[in-house]
Amino acid sequence: MHEAELRVGEVHGGVLQPGSSGVRERVIAVEEAERRARGRGPSRYPTFEPVLTPAEIAEVEAQFGVALPDEYRTFLAEVGAGGPGAGIRAHVVGRIDGKSGLVWENDEDHPWLLDPSGPFVETEDWADQQIATLCAAGYEPTTRDEDDDYLGGYRKVFGDAGDDDWFLEHGRGAIPISDNGCGMTGWLIIVGPHRGRLRDRDCAVNPPFDANGNRHTFRSWYLEWLEQHERAA
Repeated sequence: MHEAELRVGEVHGGVLQPGSSGVRERVIAVEEAERRARGRGPSRYPTFEPVLTPAEIAEVEAQFGVALPDEYRTFLAEVGAGGPGAGIRAHVVGRIDGKSGLVWENDEDHPWLLDPSGPFVETEDWADQQIATLCAAGYEPTTRDEDDDYLGGYRKVFGDAGDDDWFLEHGRGAIPISDNGCGMTGWLIIVGPHRGRLRDRDCAVNPPFDANGNRHTFRSWYLEWLEQHERAA
């Protein structure tokens, strides 16, 4: 997998219809064209991870107590549980101790576990959410760090678990679907009023919450990347 390739296996929203739009075939064609342009032969590896069966998708949904957005569900079932895409990489649906789980690629020991306990906290509300959490634990934060907001408070209140608690709450109700480099990440919202929409975050703090100001669903996000990739190839 080259550095511009992304593992897109998880939970995305909308209605992609990959069969009618030929998404899988278009991606394979543009990847092959790019390899030829670089003087490379055919890849030894398949372009996409195998698709998930309906039973496997149902298992993921049952484990995390969510219904996956239709667009992402369709992608998993008809395109693949991972493959090329925007950014550097995203995640694939993998197996952890015999169960389905959303995992960071090559990091099965520390998987990302979807927290469906509440809606995704939008960027403009994130700092207030942190303050509410700390105050509920009996700690009134006084210092907001420029890069990490109230992470220091989480460490004081929750000790060694502070970093994990901060990060999991930061992504509550969503899954990370792309690593865009330099601390920038893309998220697909699974729980709450903006379910099925994507958000971008910069260095896990408070950036604009959609790529380039766009209001993307998984379908529009993936097709925008594909069309740009085709033009470049």
